[in-house]
Order: sequence, then C-alpha cells, then structure tokens
Amino acid sequence: MIRALIVDDEAPARERMVRLLTTFDDFTIVGQASDGLDALRQVSLCRPDVVFLDVEMPELNGLETARVLTTPQGPMVVFVTAYDRYAVEAFDCAAVDYLVKPVDAQRLGATINRLRSRQATTAPALQALFDRLKPRAPSRLAVRVGGTYAVFQAERVSAALASGDYTTIICDDAEHLADDSLDALMLRLNGADFIRVHRRAVINLAFLKALERLGDRKYQAVLCDHKRTVVPISRDKLATLKQHLGL
Repeated sequence: MIRALIVDDEAPARERMVRLLTTFDDFTIVGQASDGLDALRQVSLCRPDVVFLDVEMPELNGLETARVLTTPQGPMVVFVTAYDRYAVEAFDCAAVDYLVKPVDAQRLGATINRLRSRQATTAPALQALFDRLKPRAPSRLAVRVGGTYAVFQAERVSAALASGDYTTIICDDAEHLADDSLDALMLRLNGADFIRVHRRAVINLAFLKALERLGDRKYQAVLCDHKRTVVPISRDKLATLKQHLGL
C-alpha cells in the first residue's frame, strides 16, 4: 500500500485529489495539509510514501517545502499546480512528476505507475529516514514572529523560554518572540538534543556548558551560546536531565 499526503491551500483541490487517488486500490490517503509548514509536520506524523504538493501556497511554498523533503531517503514528491512555469524548478527538486490542474485521470494513471516503480526501490530507505527522524528535531524550524515567519536552523537554537503565551527563542546572537507557546514549540523540537528542564524552559543540550549547583537539589544550566544564557532547572526535571547526560 502506498501512503499519500495531499498538500494544497485550496480545499476543493485537495478533495478532488482524494477522489482521484481513492480509485487506485493500492493508495491510501494518510493526511492533508494546507501549507508547507503543515506539510512538514504531517510528514513526520503520517509517514507518507509520496507527497502530492501544490506550488503556490502561503507560509512555505511548494518548492521550498520540497527542498526540505527531498533527500535520497525522503518521500517521493509529485507537484500538482495550475501553472506550468515551475516545471524546471520542480524537477530540480527531484520530483517524480509534475501535474497541471485540472488533473486528468489518464495522466494521473501514468504518474501512479511511476510511483509504484519508484516505491519498490525506495521503501527501505524511506523507513530508515523515518527511523532517524523519530529521535531528532527537524533541521529547519519556522515560527510566526509578529506578522512574518522566521526560519531557523534548529541546531542553532540554544534555548526556548516561555514568555506568557509566547516563547522567546534564542538563536545565534538574537532573541525572537514567537507566537507559539512553549508547549507547542516543544512538540516540534521533540528531538534528542532538546530537553525541557523547567516548565518555562527548553534547552539544546549541544549548548550546555555546565550545571551549577545552587543548593539542595537546586541547579541551573549554563549555556555556551552568545548570550551565555542561564536557565533554572526544576527539581522534577533534574533526574531526566542527568539521565540524558549519563550522570
């Protein structure tokens, strides 16, 4: 069975692709997304074999999304768009095919045959990718900061600190006040390097320089980032942190 994720910012377009794909017995729809950011989240959650991806979408567009997804072990990508002018860029992203809306059933059939052939050789590598994704954070992190989206390399985020309903993200030599709550952000940073040390703080263990003892089972984490950030460690999180550090 080939698992498909459909990504399009227009609900009628997604519904049409669902109808077309469900005519093939060996395809199952495992998820839908309305923009590139949601697509990246859905890929890690739904583990699709193929992503049917629109190009012109808000937040991350289809081409930007495909560049993140396209690795030798990544899910297959088929672009589905109303425009033919993106075809060259699409195939530069190693797309399996490029469909122009409205999608013709016969033309889709040819795409399905390509996917079947490709899936037979990529399934083991795709499973290896998902196994690696499970314990690691995404390589790129996009969050809303006011009226824009800021995109970070996740590995360069040293800490995330709750600020009311918002989160201060410390990355390189700057601080960014993101609209996401710390709880929501932690779900997206659910990797081996990120750990919650306090109900109001998440740190990247790669930046941990020292644990300073302040008293009976009271510690603070000292980071080696540009701001030399100091983060309190709650008593209920201390044992988990020590376990991660092999202490």
